[in-house]
Amino acid sequence: MKSSSSSIVYIVIFCIIVENQLIMDKNFAYQERKINSGTAWILFLFVGWSYGSFGKMGLQVLFYLTLGGLGIWSLVRLFTLSGAIKDHNRKIAMELGFDNQEIAALGLA
Repeated sequence: MKSSSSSIVYIVIFCIIVENQLIMDKNFAYQERKINSGTAWILFLFVGWSYGSFGKMGLQVLFYLTLGGLGIWSLVRLFTLSGAIKDHNRKIAMELGFDNQEIAALGLA
């Protein structure tokens, strides 16, 4: 009987360790894939780079070819970049399996 209860304890401890490892892996993956808003803003303000950060290289090339829509597109992007970063990071968090509480804790709600 004693070995049975100690086996259960070991199984529980193993499950806790595995769950913590999965949480750490999920957080690490999020940190690696998210867009840093400070970096995105610096890149946009100094070299006009924003769509490339989101993996939209075609739009980025078009943005450059039209000189930021002759300035109009750039002006619109000034007001939409923060929301786009937040939406992109929320999408990544959801793909990685974050629940609503975790997403809210990241400031993405």
